[in-house]
Amino acid sequence: MRRLVRTARREPGVLRAAAPRVRRSKAARIVLTLLAALLPCLAGPVPAHGYAFLLIQGGQGLMRRWPLGNLPGGRVPWMLSNRMAGNITGDRSAFDTLTQAFATWEAQPTSGIRFAFAGGTDAHEANPNDGVNLLTLAADQTLPSGVLAVTFVSSDLNGNILDADTVFNRNFLFTTNAGGDGTRYDLQSVATHEIGHIFGLEHSGLLRATMAPAIPLGEMYARTPESDDQIGAALLYPDGGFPSGTGSVEGDVTLQGSPVFLTHVIASDAIGRVVAAAYTDPSGHYRIDGLAPNVYVIVAEPLDDPITPSNVGSIVNGFRATPTTGYSSAFH
Repeated sequence: MRRLVRTARREPGVLRAAAPRVRRSKAARIVLTLLAALLPCLAGPVPAHGYAFLLIQGGQGLMRRWPLGNLPGGRVPWMLSNRMAGNITGDRSAFDTLTQAFATWEAQPTSGIRFAFAGGTDAHEANPNDGVNLLTLAADQTLPSGVLAVTFVSSDLNGNILDADTVFNRNFLFTTNAGGDGTRYDLQSVATHEIGHIFGLEHSGLLRATMAPAIPLGEMYARTPESDDQIGAALLYPDGGFPSGTGSVEGDVTLQGSPVFLTHVIASDAIGRVVAAAYTDPSGHYRIDGLAPNVYVIVAEPLDDPITPSNVGSIVNGFRATPTTGYSSAFH
C-alpha cells in the first residue's frame, strides 16, 4: 500500500509504501453519542462542514480553492517537465496518461473544475513561488521514504490557490498501460489522486475512494472517482445545477458530553453502499452535503488505522486542535 500524508500553508501531499495493516480490537473503548438530521440543500453555495478539503493553517475551516473566474478561460493551467526517467513504461505516453487523469475530473457533471495544458518546460523541481503548476516525473528532489508522489499547494490567506506542483518519485516503477500492470504502480491512478490535491481535496477516509491516502500495487480503481470524490469536487466548484435536488445530513458527535474532533462520519444507503463521508470539526459538528434523496445509515468512527489523523494534516493544522481518541464506532 502507498500512503499519502499532507500538511499546511505550503501544502505537501505524500503517497507512501506501507504493509497492509490489521485493525486491532481495543478493549477500553467509550461509545459516542451521535445526533443527525436530514436537511434540504438549496441552490447556491453550500457550506461544506467537515468535508475532506485542504484547509488554511489556523483558518478555522477556511478551504483552499482556485479562483477560476480569475484564470484565463476559467481553467487551471498545468505544465509537464520535459525531463523523463526510465522508471515509467507502458503502451501510452506519460503525457497522454496524465491528460486522461485531468480529463477524468473535468468529466464530472456536477463540478466545474477545468484544466488547460500550458506546454512543456525544462523545469523539473517543485517551486512554490513561480506561479507554474508543474508535474514532474524525474525531479532530483529526495522524497520521504516509500513515497510515490508529493503535491505541494500554495495559497493566499483567503484560501485562493496560487501554485501547485506534483513530484512523482523516480525511484518507483510506474506503468502507463491502459490495462494496468500488476507489477507496477498505475500512473493514471496516482495522477488522478494528486490532481484532486491540486484543486483542493484532502484525503478521504474511505479506503476505495480516489482520494484515499493509500493505493495498492497494480490497482487501477483510483482512476475513477467514487461518489465521495465526486461530491467533494462539486462542493468546491459546483456546476450542472448542483446542489439542487440534493440534501444534507448534519449533526454533532459527543463523547460523555464533550465534542469529538476528527471523527470520520460516513453516510451509507439502506443496502450498505457508502455514498459520502466527512470529518467533525472541533465543536463535534459535521455536515455531509450533496446527498441524493434516500434513506441513509450514519456511522461515526475514529481515525485509528489504517487511516489516521496524520493523513489529514491540513484539517488538524487548519483548526489547530488535537483529535479526540479513545472511543468506538456509533451508528444512527
